[in-house]
Amino acid sequence: MSISQFQVALPNELMPFILQIKDGKTTDEKVTISLAIGMFLSKQVTLAQAAELAKKSIWDFTDVLKSLGIPWGEYTEMELAKDELALSKLDDC
Repeated sequence: MSISQFQVALPNELMPFILQIKDGKTTDEKVTISLAIGMFLSKQVTLAQAAELAKKSIWDFTDVLKSLGIPWGEYTEMELAKDELALSKLDDC
């Protein structure tokens, strides 16, 4: 992944939120992780792509999400119904 450098002016009000990110040693790293999280949450990128953008393994990136209380997996109603059906079949055995 290549890196382009440019300056962005951020409102001072954003800094406390950016600094909440425990991962990342520099502000640049914290902003990169924050952007990757935002793109993941808005479904612009997959979990794997967001981890790559944040320069983290998938496992480390999910740990970052967990530390912020952000769910990283999707469990749909259809998946729940399938699991409930499977469990009910096990109960019948």
